[in-house]
Amino acid sequence: MKSTKNTKNTSVKSKKSGDSILKGNPLLFNKKGESRIYLFLAFIIPFIIMWYFFSKSEIYPFGTKQILVTDLWHQYYPFFRIEHEKLQDFSSLFYSWDTGLGTNFISLMSYYTASPLNFLAFLFPMEYSREALTLFLTLKISCAGLFFAIFVKHVFKKNDISITAFGLCYALCNYIMGYYWNVIWIDTVALLPLVVLGTIKLYKEGKFKLYVISLALSLMSSFYIGLFTCIFTVLIFGGLVICEWGGIKYAAKRLGQIAGASAIGIGIGALILLPAFLGLMLTNSAENKFPETITYYETWTRMLSAILGFQAPTVKEGLPNYYCGMVAVALLGIFIRAKSVKIREKVVTVIYLAFIVVSCNMNVLNYIWHGFHFTNMLPYRFSFLFSFLVLAAGYRAFTVMKAEKNKFDIIAAAVMTFVIALVTYGEKTEEHPNALTYSLIVCFIFIVITALYELNIVKEKLLNFLVFGVCFVEMGMNASLGVESVSNTSRDQYPTKGEEIQALIDTIEMNDDGFYRIEKNKTYTINDPALYGYKGISQFSSTANVNVTNLMRSLGVPASAAGNRYYYHQNTAVVNMFLNLKYLLSIDNYSGDLTYLEPLAESNGVSSYKNTHHLPIGFMSENTILDFTGESTNQFNNQNELFRLATGIEEDVLVKVPIKDVGHTGLNVIKTGDGQYNYQYEASESGNCFLKYNYEVMFDGPVYFSFDFGTADSVNTVQIKNGNAVLYTKKTDKYLATYAAADMKAGETVTFQANVPENESGNGTIFVYQINSAVFEEGYQKLLEGSLDVTEYDDTYICGNMTAAEDGVMYTSIPYDSGWSVYVDGKEAETSSINDAFLCAHVPAGEHRIELKYCPPGFVPGLIISIVSLGAFAALWYLSGRLTKKKEAVSAETAKVTEEENEKS
Repeated sequence: MKSTKNTKNTSVKSKKSGDSILKGNPLLFNKKGESRIYLFLAFIIPFIIMWYFFSKSEIYPFGTKQILVTDLWHQYYPFFRIEHEKLQDFSSLFYSWDTGLGTNFISLMSYYTASPLNFLAFLFPMEYSREALTLFLTLKISCAGLFFAIFVKHVFKKNDISITAFGLCYALCNYIMGYYWNVIWIDTVALLPLVVLGTIKLYKEGKFKLYVISLALSLMSSFYIGLFTCIFTVLIFGGLVICEWGGIKYAAKRLGQIAGASAIGIGIGALILLPAFLGLMLTNSAENKFPETITYYETWTRMLSAILGFQAPTVKEGLPNYYCGMVAVALLGIFIRAKSVKIREKVVTVIYLAFIVVSCNMNVLNYIWHGFHFTNMLPYRFSFLFSFLVLAAGYRAFTVMKAEKNKFDIIAAAVMTFVIALVTYGEKTEEHPNALTYSLIVCFIFIVITALYELNIVKEKLLNFLVFGVCFVEMGMNASLGVESVSNTSRDQYPTKGEEIQALIDTIEMNDDGFYRIEKNKTYTINDPALYGYKGISQFSSTANVNVTNLMRSLGVPASAAGNRYYYHQNTAVVNMFLNLKYLLSIDNYSGDLTYLEPLAESNGVSSYKNTHHLPIGFMSENTILDFTGESTNQFNNQNELFRLATGIEEDVLVKVPIKDVGHTGLNVIKTGDGQYNYQYEASESGNCFLKYNYEVMFDGPVYFSFDFGTADSVNTVQIKNGNAVLYTKKTDKYLATYAAADMKAGETVTFQANVPENESGNGTIFVYQINSAVFEEGYQKLLEGSLDVTEYDDTYICGNMTAAEDGVMYTSIPYDSGWSVYVDGKEAETSSINDAFLCAHVPAGEHRIELKYCPPGFVPGLIISIVSLGAFAALWYLSGRLTKKKEAVSAETAKVTEEENEKS
């Protein structure tokens, strides 16, 4: 008996000891002894779900696919690749030569790659850079679930499986599932619950730390989506003032505190935010116009139908991504009914939800929300705020429902379900005809669960698990639909000819350690330099310098200011010379101009060429180069102007090839200007309709052309031919750009033919030119004599020697921004620019040592602001801690005195 007793005591003691050990584990329990298991589940379940459906879609390492699609394929990953390489090489994040002739990288990074998780990329080998990005994405989605669970746990004082359920709804809502390929936004969407929780803590308790930290991270991760967070924070604070009214003095005090905390949070991020802001001032977005009239995009019933589940999320174009689980939507009925929810809280919530819906549908509000800018694809980028509000109000109703156990809750949820059915009934789509039916089924299941709880058949703990089960199944199905809708691409073929191109680049770099630019004769993405890793010309970026874009377009480089892009296709030898292009890669063993290109090597269908008339990144030119305007609609005229102003040679370097004859069929063609034509359909016996111009080549050498049928959708195919040999085939050009056709002999005929469907008319522009080799050679030699011999360079520094025959202007092909400083023999020189696009500097006659140094505009003052803000934050943290300890000591002393007095009495 004694032995049994001892064993029992030992067992009890051991159990208590085990509990103590578990509660001491910071991963499972916090300092108060509260379990963290539900927060952990809110993080890990979305992670598992996403990877499960990625594996079903054969995403690497479960197959040969990757998540890179759309702009993630064209933009985000190429820029992430640059950042990854910089982190591993410990090179400067200030500037990169691997995109757009050279770019303020901290500005670009602030828009595309500033996610804190990205800085862990250095742990991954470069060959697994895409997998690192995919892992970081799923971690962000997991954090969205975790942070929302933290939000409801602390605001509503709950810690059970229900917080996991609602965290899951936020993490896998339609916004994240439709836009997860837009990896640059997900950090800030995930952080929103913490910013809102910080706002609530600051207003109710005067605690500011969470708000400052989460706001700073939110803005630094994505200042663009962070703008929505800031607007929403203002709304939340206003809602708190109304719903938790504590008097004017209290509201004024909290307003001052949140204003100060916001200033500190923004200030902490100033080292990134200020350079980003100044960089944006150079983009096309800085010139948007406010809409003159109010218009609406959709019917209100169609707009509200986006709240339904079981339909594909908007991936590029479509309705707002409102859906975040039908359980939360049904709970809105209980939220509106609940007596314990203040009327003003209900009114504020409904008004805010309505305001977001109206903002999505009204052009003026939509324009303002998006930073006074209309978006290109991906509409309603702030719609995640709607999902957050629905889930927050839904969880509020869920806690009230459990506390009150009012049988009218069943009716309230049913009424809300009926309203949803009534409003969205007529909005069925062919792609998802059962969306409403399935959504109503989920609502019905929830109503049944609620009824069982109200009738005491189901206890609260089981209720929580049942709701979790419904959310798990529903959001799991949504994740499946989202992954399917976003789609994927082939990992093995991205980038195309990657190994061959890398081998050729390695060979070039092995034999040439100077500063030069490389390009491809055709683009694979619009950011090939960033993707393949070479100092190139092309760039597609929302931070693209619009002045560079416009100048490039004037010179015949395919470019669009509204499209934030300029990208290289093989151009004239004149343009190549001014852009410091030394090597050209051909992905199909084709080059339209071999007169000025020397073949170097070939690797499995990819060839490399050296520009025989390459000029370095800087060279002396005539002062008149600063007068370049590039205003002609004929890009060859603009190239002639630039060449003439730089060299002082008056004769044109590019000469128009005369038309020999025409052979139009089924069309009446009238010349309306220089190279400009109008064509009208006429009856054709053969049924064929086409424009046909024959040009007679004047002398041996390359032939260049440009064409534009942008006003005529009817033109479907354009061919450049030499006899029967097709030199170039392209669909009608989106941008008026210059291309190299082929090297031809004097007297040969080059034919331009554009097919036009019957009964179609329109306008077109056609130019065909050749290079005057004697003039070109004279100008090249003159500019070469004053060229910069680069002896040293890195990401933010170029140093070299130069001999200037006379006082003049040193032209560089470096995109102009105020961050560049030029030093001549150690003294800072006066800088200027060509059309605010290319950096120039005034250099006196003689032999000189030239240095170019770069620091992003705004970085130094931004860094100072960040340091001061961090200092202020640390000081306030310390003082608030001291004040808290002092209050606790006073409370403890007061309690002790009270206890002693009670004992005496």
